[in-house]
Amino acid sequence: MKTGLISKIIKVCIIVIIPLLGAVLVGSQAYKFYQDRFFDYYMEKASDTNTEDRLVSYLEYINESLEYSKEGEEYSFYVREDFSNEHGDLFTVAIIRANEIINEEYTNKLGVTLGKRDNYYLTYYFAIYNINYDTLAKTIDPSGEHPLNYSEIPILSFKIVDKNNVDKKNEKLKYEFETTTVATVTGESNLTTIYDYGYSPSKDSKGNKLNGDNPTSMRYYVLDSGLLKLFSSEVNIEVVLTANWGSVEAPEPDTVVTIEKNDFYNNELLQDGDNKEALQEEIDEKFTKVYNENVFEAGYKKFVFSKYIWWQALITIILVEVVCASFVLVWNAEDKKQENKKK
Repeated sequence: MKTGLISKIIKVCIIVIIPLLGAVLVGSQAYKFYQDRFFDYYMEKASDTNTEDRLVSYLEYINESLEYSKEGEEYSFYVREDFSNEHGDLFTVAIIRANEIINEEYTNKLGVTLGKRDNYYLTYYFAIYNINYDTLAKTIDPSGEHPLNYSEIPILSFKIVDKNNVDKKNEKLKYEFETTTVATVTGESNLTTIYDYGYSPSKDSKGNKLNGDNPTSMRYYVLDSGLLKLFSSEVNIEVVLTANWGSVEAPEPDTVVTIEKNDFYNNELLQDGDNKEALQEEIDEKFTKVYNENVFEAGYKKFVFSKYIWWQALITIILVEVVCASFVLVWNAEDKKQENKKK
């Protein structure tokens, strides 16, 4: 009797526990295996209709901390402003600051190492979106003789001028960005682009589709610590409009927007300035900790379970269950044969 009970317990364990253990083993391996595919999924889940939502999702992923807040549908950044002129709406400008804290050695003016400390490193992200290309074309040529053409989209760029740049020979204190698309990040198979979902109009002056019914790329620029050190905390941030008329002689590039900032902190101020403690406290209060490319913080668990683990574990249970059940059936047949012999 006791032997028969033990045999039944073993068979139940084989049928139930071994398939579950197999599923756990497969799941644990899968949990580690798909991390390089997560970013594509993460950006798929970001909005594909709202430029700001998608931009913030992207910046949350790549940075340690970010300066932003959101109430309802409205974001607040270091700078966020809608601009217009006498011809109509122009565009939205956003400047978003990110910060990274690095614990590293520091030295005095004599080069003597004094120990380690937390150094703050700011990065400024610039974006232009909700672009009205018709208004830009009218701003370039108010006469209307050169209206918007889909093959001659006006160009926007940023220019940062230091207010304290009194030395005409010191051109280092001036820096102008080149117009580029958002930094494309290689995922599993695709490139990630932040689009301007609010651009207008959809057609040019002759009825040609401006971008084939697709959203245009947002204007996006990065000022990291290497370039940031060229500026003081007082700058004018200009948005420069340039005609794109091909071989036709066009007007000179023109500054259409100027944003004055007196708190354009660089990293030297944050690390060695007289007021560095107060500035660091300000950043700690205003900035939100984000993902810093930590897939687990960004939602990897939900991704890997919903995309891979559930069906791989299920298949494992079924396959192992078939094998285990077959083994138990053979075992039962052998037990039956032994019982018949005893009779």
